[in-house]
Amino acid sequence: MSAISTTSHRLDMLHPLIAAATGAATFGLTMIAGDVFDLNTDADTGPATSVWEFALYVALVLVASVIAVWLGLRARAGSPSRLSGTALGLAIGSAATFVAFWSGWPQVFGAVAVVLAIEHRRRIGSFSGATLTALILGAIAFIAAAITSLLG
Repeated sequence: MSAISTTSHRLDMLHPLIAAATGAATFGLTMIAGDVFDLNTDADTGPATSVWEFALYVALVLVASVIAVWLGLRARAGSPSRLSGTALGLAIGSAATFVAFWSGWPQVFGAVAVVLAIEHRRRIGSFSGATLTALILGAIAFIAAAITSLLG
């Protein structure tokens, strides 16, 4: 009897790339909705963003996405303790970058932190203290940054 094993290269919903894309899309949509529906508290009455500002936002979100996906993929390929530590690190990074909510980093890092914490639970069967902290902190930073981007 022989056994054949194959590796799957499919993207599941707990993949860091999907999480980072979700964070980036949330950032973009909340910033646009804040401008379109005049929810932002910006004092100026000129155009909300110029082409250069838009390019800066896109570049910042791309940098955050590359960092988060790279860290997330390394964590997924490693041990559960690496997964837990990376989730907590990204959650802390998400909370720390909240002061620059306009960069999109809190949403991207927060989304990937949440996904890594859930992936840890899927592998181990329960949350550890670090992954539960990462889940809560990442989700709070993600939601708070989205609301701030909307009302900004």
